[in-house]
Order: sequence, then C-alpha cells, then structure tokens
Amino acid sequence: MTTLCALLAWIAPLAGQDAGQTAPPPEVVRLEAWPALDKEQKKTVEVDIERLRKARTEEMGIQAREALIAAGAGIVPDLLPKLGKEKDPAAAARIEQVLSAVTGAEHTRLLAASFADKAQPVRTFVLFRAAEFPDAGTRTAAEEALARAAAVAEPKKEDQAEHLAAALAATAAGSLSGLDHLALRAETSFGAYGGRMRKALAGVRGPEATKLVGARLGGERAQRIAALNLLAGCGDASAKALVKPHLDDTDNSVRIAAINALRGIVDGDPPLEQLPVFEAIELAKEWKARV
Repeated sequence: MTTLCALLAWIAPLAGQDAGQTAPPPEVVRLEAWPALDKEQKKTVEVDIERLRKARTEEMGIQAREALIAAGAGIVPDLLPKLGKEKDPAAAARIEQVLSAVTGAEHTRLLAASFADKAQPVRTFVLFRAAEFPDAGTRTAAEEALARAAAVAEPKKEDQAEHLAAALAATAAGSLSGLDHLALRAETSFGAYGGRMRKALAGVRGPEATKLVGARLGGERAQRIAALNLLAGCGDASAKALVKPHLDDTDNSVRIAAINALRGIVDGDPPLEQLPVFEAIELAKEWKARV
C-alpha cells in the first residue's frame, strides 16, 4: 500500500502537466542587502572595475566585464557609484551593461534605495532597471522620484530620460501617477521604449488604468495610437469595448494599434509590427468576431 501511494504521488504532478497545467512561478524573494564580498574578492573587484572603466583594448573590457559578472550582485555597491562619476560615455555604457547583468527582480528594493542618489546617471539607471521588474514595495520611493523629476522647470535631455525612467518605475510599482507622462512619451517614443512600457504597465493593469488611458482614445491621431499601445499593457477586460471601434479605422496605423491592444489585453501577446493593409483588415475582422 505504501509503495502504491508513493507511485500515485509521483504520477499526480505529471498528470497535471499532461493536462496543460503549469506550476505557478516561484515568488520573488526581495533582498534586503547586497551579497557581501570578502576582502580578497573586493580587491579583485576593485581592479576589474578600473579595467572596465579604462579598457584600453576591447579584450581588456571583455575580460573585466566577464570577471565582474561572474562575481555577481555583490559588486553593485562598488560599481554603481562609479556610474555617477564616469565621464566617458563608452565606459558608462560598459558599467550599465555589467550592472544590468548582475541585477534582477530580487534586487528592486535595493535599487530603490538609490532613486534619490546625488548623481543623475545613477538615479536614471536604477529607475529604469527597477521598472523592468514590477514591485509594489518600491512605490513610495518611485513616486517621490517622479515628483522630483516632474518638477524640473526646463528639462534637458538627461532630465527627460530621468523623468521617463521615474514614470516607468512608478507605474511598475502600481502607481497611476506616471500614466500621463507615459502616454505623452508614447506619442513620439513608443518605438524606442514600448518594450519597457509594456513591462511597467503590468504593474497597473486593471479598471483604473483602463479608464485613465481609455479617456485619451478620443484625441488626435497620435494620442489615439499612443493610448491603444498603452492599453495593450494596462487594459483589463473592460478595455475590449473601448478598443473594438478602432478596428474599423481607415488609418492602418490606428487599426494595427487596436489589433495589438487586443493581442495584449486578451492573450498577453506581443505587438505585431508593420502589418500590410490587407492583412491588418483581415486580422481586424477576426478580432471583431472575438470581442
């Protein structure tokens, strides 16, 4: 009997998998401190950081990058401040590449601790990075960062980047305070930042975000397309009725945006790019039948 019970216990999970059932993703454990490095590791990391920054040859930069990535997230407290001091754009890009490689969802609270860093490059990087991993635990810090960025009277290019990063981080944390800015930026920059926006918008998907963004569907062409693009990430079931009329739009860009909105809302699928008019018309008919 014991053997039979054991066999059934082993078979049961497999039967569930065969039926198309999948186990829920493991819950993210948010770290409260960066992993510690011992004295020898810190010495090695310090050397590799300087090699990464100076990188007199391409090989030198590759070796430093690989060594730092292998060392893991414990390098962040030493490497992140260097981003704020680096004057060479190529070196700054190498630093950001390494920081992105060693940080993930488990580090969002630690990244949030630098949302108010004195150095703008540091603030912008950690806001963009945290926005990749929706986490309600960063909401207060993200909303404060957004308020500071929005208060800049005459924003330069760097200020605009920080404002967008803060809006993304706030949205990813579940705040609706960044939606207006995302909608504005989506009118001109969705091609460059659409992927980031879709990830962040997952943090606010629901009726409230649907209502706020849906209200923009009555605007000019660029505003309508932007709203449809955002609804793909934040729209709930109630958004289907808002999007459906735009499937009949004679402007193919609007029609494609409506199709992509429903792909995101209904199936969670990524957007389709550059659909020919005839193909878009056929897909629009299929979606009209579905919703």
